[in-house]
Amino acid sequence: KVLGRLGSVALQEISLAWGVKEELDKIEGTLRTIKAVLLDAEKKQEESNQLKVWLGKLRDVFLDAEDVLDEFECEALRQQVVNCGSIFGKVRRFFSYSNPLLFRFRMGRNIKEIKERLDEVAAEKDKFKLEGGVDRRVVYRVRESYSFFNTCDVIGRENDKEIIIDLLMQSNDHVESVSVIPIVGIGGLGKTTLAKMVFNDERMINNF
Repeated sequence: KVLGRLGSVALQEISLAWGVKEELDKIEGTLRTIKAVLLDAEKKQEESNQLKVWLGKLRDVFLDAEDVLDEFECEALRQQVVNCGSIFGKVRRFFSYSNPLLFRFRMGRNIKEIKERLDEVAAEKDKFKLEGGVDRRVVYRVRESYSFFNTCDVIGRENDKEIIIDLLMQSNDHVESVSVIPIVGIGGLGKTTLAKMVFNDERMINNF
């Protein structure tokens, strides 16, 4: 999933704009070397506690990488809101506004940390003598604009979407601009997808 997101057009564009595309490309390359032996590692993990620990480290890095990618995609959404002009005044607070310099510094630091941890995990794989091969499980390389999102990620989120929309509509009835509504949770829960669902809902477009 992380590999697919790294290949998305939207993420490529914003990473280039923020000057971190080269680092993300290196992370993608390292992920591909790990993916080549991942299937063999999963098959053999029951035979080795060390291999289980290694896979656990890898999973932790993936979850943290998902969080970083979520922030990038949320920033892309915020930029889209800014570019919408007429709706900017009311909707801008729905997304956490980031100081550009602070965002660049923080993202650069987070990406560097992810890369270092991933390189460390990748270096450890050699001691397990894993066999490379073709993992035939499908990895979707998402190429999307922010007007659309993967419907596979939407399942089970309709209720969450309705709750957020209700809060936004209530805010719109009483004040000129909406309040901040944070969407929090561990990596991989679909926070960015949920924000996209709300942003693209017809009621949001009509009212804001």
